[in-house]
Amino acid sequence: MKGLDSIILALWVILAFYVSDLLLIFSDLWSGLRKAKQRGEMKSSYGLKKTVDKIARYFNMLFAITIIDCIQMAVIYILDNYYGYGVPMLPVLTALGSIFIGVIEVKSIYEKAEDKIKIEYEQAAKLVAEFAKAKSDPAEIAKAVVEFINKDNVKEEVK
Repeated sequence: MKGLDSIILALWVILAFYVSDLLLIFSDLWSGLRKAKQRGEMKSSYGLKKTVDKIARYFNMLFAITIIDCIQMAVIYILDNYYGYGVPMLPVLTALGSIFIGVIEVKSIYEKAEDKIKIEYEQAAKLVAEFAKAKSDPAEIAKAVVEFINKDNVKEEVK
């Protein structure tokens, strides 16, 4: 029965890591909505889509790590129950992955709204520089805008 108790406890610990990361992501969303309101921005589905994408990326990574932890805990279970080794059954990699996600989210929550505005100004300056290169040809200006937008979309997909 000792082995079964260890497995159940490990599953509860893993569930706690998943729930805590989800709560931190929602806290970051709430913080982002407050910052957008502070900057006077409209709330759009774009930010919510980014949050859903973030949840998917984080939980894909966390799930893969949890599978590795399950294999590791199965080996520990066998060593403990059949060979008498007393190694604690802990989801170490899941804990590290969860802490990593938590640190990222807490950093994001504490980012100042002014820093995000500064980044937006830098992007606007880059766009103006593209306009300056195109000079007065409307086709060149349109091409510069499309290239600028596509560059930003590629960066967003990489993140």
